[in-house]
Amino acid sequence: MKSQVKRVPNVRGEGERLRQEILDAATRILEETGREDALSLRGVAREVGISAPSVYRHFKDKADLVSTVLEATYRALAVVMSEAGESAATADADPWARVRATVTAYRRFAIDKPRRYRLMFSLEYESERRPAADHPIETVLQAWTETADAYLAEAAPDRRAEARDLGIHLWTALHGQLVLWRTLPTPVAGSEAILIELEESLLRRLLPPPDAPSSTE
Repeated sequence: MKSQVKRVPNVRGEGERLRQEILDAATRILEETGREDALSLRGVAREVGISAPSVYRHFKDKADLVSTVLEATYRALAVVMSEAGESAATADADPWARVRATVTAYRRFAIDKPRRYRLMFSLEYESERRPAADHPIETVLQAWTETADAYLAEAAPDRRAEARDLGIHLWTALHGQLVLWRTLPTPVAGSEAILIELEESLLRRLLPPPDAPSSTE
């Protein structure tokens, strides 16, 4: 049995630090196992070096803790995507380059943080609990919608009503490519160049550059 870590108590006013330590511990456990039923508040408390009741001061139950972990992870990805697009815009990149910057940020997050990415989309939920309609994954969908809308605003203003659908198509296809990429045989497996090539092909089909001729010309 894993012995409880001895933890230096927080001084007054450092409750937020303890809350973050609990979240970090829960995230590590979920990343390593990929299963919600492998997580227990007692196990998290042992990992942090506190008593189990201390966890309840910050999270009402395990479901609340898991939801908070996922919310923080989705939000982190959405921020990375948004910052990439904003940086490209600040550098006066054209609409196409801004989309590419966002897609690149998404790909690098998935490659650099494989366990966290897998946790976000492959967590096995306990049978009595399913994601709610207001699942925090909406944060990432919103980032994709904003990416598509920013592109359409300049490239095809009359199609801005399609931004959410285009965002869903982009996200679904890119995620599928990433999942399949990890299963490809060597020497293709692990070649980021393959992903970039696939991304380019996908983007040109869904969001053709403003200066590109239409498929009917």
